[in-house]
Amino acid sequence: MDISIVIVNYNVRDYILKCLDTIFASPLQMSTEVIVVDNNSHDGSVEAIAAAYPQVKLIINKYNDGFSAANNQAFQVAEGRYILMLNPDTELTEDSLHKLFSFLENNAEFSIVAPKLTNTDGSLQQSVWRFPSVCTLFFDMFYLTMFLKKKNYADKDMHLAFEVDSISGAALLFRREVIEKIGMLDETLFWIEDIDFCYRAHKAGLRTLYYPDSQVIHHVSKSAKLNYNISISNQIFSKIKYFRKHKNFVSTFLLTIISLINVLLRFIVFGLLSPFSKIYWRKAKAYLYTLPKVIVPPKGIK
Repeated sequence: MDISIVIVNYNVRDYILKCLDTIFASPLQMSTEVIVVDNNSHDGSVEAIAAAYPQVKLIINKYNDGFSAANNQAFQVAEGRYILMLNPDTELTEDSLHKLFSFLENNAEFSIVAPKLTNTDGSLQQSVWRFPSVCTLFFDMFYLTMFLKKKNYADKDMHLAFEVDSISGAALLFRREVIEKIGMLDETLFWIEDIDFCYRAHKAGLRTLYYPDSQVIHHVSKSAKLNYNISISNQIFSKIKYFRKHKNFVSTFLLTIISLINVLLRFIVFGLLSPFSKIYWRKAKAYLYTLPKVIVPPKGIK
């Protein structure tokens, strides 16, 4: 088996069916298998996938165990020499998978490669980052992204391939040897697990490439929008857990204080805006839910 395509699904039936349509419509020149792990969807996803694509290997969970744990379930049964981690709200474009595969086949010095991601409207999607620091996360939290050009590789030509620190897990092809060397995804993280994966690979001497000759459409976090408590809280405290894992005490302490201030400010702002929209009310409640978890992050997703 050349490639195992791994997709984690949670209540995005229409998107994952479109994703599978683009996979099986592609003129594949290598042997592939598709493994879908469903995290207890209740929108008919499992039945629809089984009916439309019986060749897909389905792993059906009785509860939502999170993105990392579900991927790891698939990694354990995957038979491919390469593994493509793919979000359910993506669409492959013609030859996008074959181009990634051919690159790794012909460039043994790289272990991980990812395509250019585009938004639904065809615009470029941010998908590559230098490893995070307290400074860059501060700018990101407080909407000061104009200062993050270097961190976000805005100093690079995004039409050309270049080596990167970390890259989005929405579409990520890697050699099986990567997980044999550094282990699988960290199941205590949610939202920054791809950066953690790339960081561990980097520490092990493995190289990652952004490869825009291959392009994938990504409709962006469709399942996450269903539950703001999970998406907002885990996005914030996973960064703190990442720092506890890889950085020193001072950096982790500073990030915790910055995160507390950020959560409080957003709770106040969305609380004031809540009379105008239910979305603002849901976000305000999510930031209130998040507040104690900044100090004591849970072990898994909560």
